[in-house]
Amino acid sequence: MTWRPPDREDRQVAMLWAVCSGLAVLLRPLWVSAAGFMPECVWHDWTGWPCPGCGSTRAMLNLLRGDLSGALAFNPLAAAAATTFLIGGFVAPVWLACGGLRPQLAPRHRPAFIAAAVSAFAANWAWLYASGV
Repeated sequence: MTWRPPDREDRQVAMLWAVCSGLAVLLRPLWVSAAGFMPECVWHDWTGWPCPGCGSTRAMLNLLRGDLSGALAFNPLAAAAATTFLIGGFVAPVWLACGGLRPQLAPRHRPAFIAAAVSAFAANWAWLYASGV
C-alpha cells in the first residue's frame, strides 16, 4: 500500500461517504421497521445451504441495536463491513481535512488483496455453514 496526498475528488468521496454514514445512523428506525418486510433467503430455502449473505439482515439489526457480538455471530463479514463503513465514513473527511494522506493499493499488492478477500469470503461462508445460520 502506498500513500499519496488527497485531491479534490478524494475529498468529495470522503464527504459523500460521511453523508451516507450519517444517513444510515439517522434512518435507523426506518431500517429496523423495514427489516420485517425482507424476504427469506431463496437459496437457503431451495438448497438448505446458507448463501454467503445469509444472516446479513439479522446481523444489521443487531448492529442497529448496538449488539456487535450478536451481529458477528450471524454474519461476521457483513457485520465487520458495515462497522468499517460507518466508522470510516465519519473518520475519512476529518482525516483528509487534517492533512492525512490517502491510501492507495499498489498494483503489485493487488493479487495479495484479492487472495485475502477471497479467503475472507470463504471463511465467512464456512462460518455460516458451521454455525447453521
